[in-house]
Amino acid sequence: MQNQLEQLNFTLSNLYFKNLNYLKKNHPKVFEKVDKLSKAIENNTYQETYSLEYKEEGYFDILNLKTNKFLYNVNSYIEADLRKERMDFSQNSSLNLLRINPFENNFALMEGLGEIRPFVEYLNRKIDFKNINFSKIFKIIYIGTGLGLHIYEIHKKIDAHSTLIMEDNLEIFRLSLFTTDYSIFSLKNRNLFLSIQENEDEKKETLEEFEYDNSWMNYNIKHHIFSINEKENLDKIIEHFSIHHASMFSYKEVLKVISRTVKFIKNDYAFLKLEPMIKKKPLKDKKVLIISAGPSIDKSIEWIKENQNKFIIVCVDIILRKLENYQIKPDIIVSIDPKAVIGKFFDLKDINFIKDSAIIFASQQHESVMQKVKDLNFYFVQPFTVSLEPGFHFAVPNVGTYSFGISLFLGANEVYLAGSDAAFNQETGSRYSNDNTKIQIDIIEDQEELKQKGIVSESDIIEVKGNLREKVKTNRELLRFKESYERFVYEHKKVNKNLEFTAYNISDGVYMEGFIPKDFNQIDINSFEDKEFSKKLIDEISSNIENLEFEDDMVIINSIIQRVKKFSKLKIKTKDDLIKNKIDLMIWIFEQKKKMSNGMFADLFFRFTDLIDIYINYSLHLTQKELNTKEFFEELKRYWSNSLISLLQEIKQNVLKV
Repeated sequence: MQNQLEQLNFTLSNLYFKNLNYLKKNHPKVFEKVDKLSKAIENNTYQETYSLEYKEEGYFDILNLKTNKFLYNVNSYIEADLRKERMDFSQNSSLNLLRINPFENNFALMEGLGEIRPFVEYLNRKIDFKNINFSKIFKIIYIGTGLGLHIYEIHKKIDAHSTLIMEDNLEIFRLSLFTTDYSIFSLKNRNLFLSIQENEDEKKETLEEFEYDNSWMNYNIKHHIFSINEKENLDKIIEHFSIHHASMFSYKEVLKVISRTVKFIKNDYAFLKLEPMIKKKPLKDKKVLIISAGPSIDKSIEWIKENQNKFIIVCVDIILRKLENYQIKPDIIVSIDPKAVIGKFFDLKDINFIKDSAIIFASQQHESVMQKVKDLNFYFVQPFTVSLEPGFHFAVPNVGTYSFGISLFLGANEVYLAGSDAAFNQETGSRYSNDNTKIQIDIIEDQEELKQKGIVSESDIIEVKGNLREKVKTNRELLRFKESYERFVYEHKKVNKNLEFTAYNISDGVYMEGFIPKDFNQIDINSFEDKEFSKKLIDEISSNIENLEFEDDMVIINSIIQRVKKFSKLKIKTKDDLIKNKIDLMIWIFEQKKKMSNGMFADLFFRFTDLIDIYINYSLHLTQKELNTKEFFEELKRYWSNSLISLLQEIKQNVLKV
């Protein structure tokens, strides 16, 4: 018996050190966390909560030393086998990232599909959506490790190409290193991603890395949850992929943005330039107040009016008419939405009210909007790198975060947010300030019935930490504004480690990490000097773009079109035949990308192929016999080729020939 225990300890130790070596080489951040914890345990500076126990019945369990309860309390090996048996190749326990029409039970025909819509309609006619089983699982997320035994067994069954393992408890993960060989997840060109004891920003970063790996297989992502205690992480994963999936990519809209940017460049309009921005820093050491349209702006609007001479005022477009009503003159106006309706925000009683303001647009504005501001002072920022001359591009999903980002780029190091609530009015349910600019009312009672069914909805009413009060009610959709701010701050600090700033939030909404809560009544406004600002400061950091030539890229795109046409004439007999020839073509196209002077076109092309390939890969890996025919493979080839040619011709027509 003693020899058996010694042999067992020897085996456990060997596996533990093998895992440490694997982590050190492949996941150094996780290794550092484990190593630090191990040393703290050895030095008696950390008191363990969990221990690995070997049960007389011949299995391992985890003992909670504080409650004296076991995590499994059943045979962990048998339990792992049961989990493996329950894991199937259906859509159960999956994130289905191709949008389904719930009424027809087939692929939703979204507007953003553009040229591939006929292909999706064809798949809707061919696929039996009542009988979905896959021949292969390519991506899986394990939420909670336990001892990792079930993860090991399931992986042997499905052999996923991309695996993400999430575990918030570092102690438990460390114990799993004694019982599970994590190196197997990197064999045969497989990829393992680890989210171990990560904060929210780190989790988002890891999810993005996992998302981009084998992205053409993002049609279905399996998930396996270790215990109900991990459901919060599952909800976060669902939220992430609800706004990060290929079918959200509207290449038509991207083409429109690029085309408009090219037109603005050729019209010799001014673009902000990075080099003079860094040199001049026009907002450095100034008090910058960013005004958004959240409902709490109504509480501070009179105070802002009285003290507007103390701040450089940056405002979002939607709040313009309210500021005119209160005679609060913005120094900088920010507008990013490409829709024509944005023009209504510039329908002022007197357009001369903003004649001295600097308007900063994302270079995607509708022509009708530009007509309304043609006699004003406007400047552009590229959402995509159409030209390298400005030195940067910038795009975030909401105008509040965009205004904050632009302020920092202009050198602001003391910023105040007003009306950045990410919540609705706690009494009325309104999302916006009390005027006639925009109205949307939410039901703020808790939708308990949906929660009990385990349904995650954008309209779920959630109580979260407030900025100026203990709790506020909001929903998942509004929380994206908070996440957008926090994500930008995290990324900005990571990239610009030497650029320090202080950001206050005077909004009565949700608390946002990275922003100091501040009641506007507690600001010592008398200590502020009167502001000094002129639109000339923006003139000094902007100019027109002089060089924009696409002739060489046009030649390359024409050669790609000819190569795709050649591919379309190939005779395809089997699935492997289609995949091999398609991969060969994509490798050749990737080599052509390297020759392009502007990588934007190739990036657009590859994002488009990601979109169509997800539909193709979905259908290729279904087990339905009707889809395993020469005729079906020929149709896939034809639709794929025609869609790519249409995209490339659109690039030529709408961008290169502008």
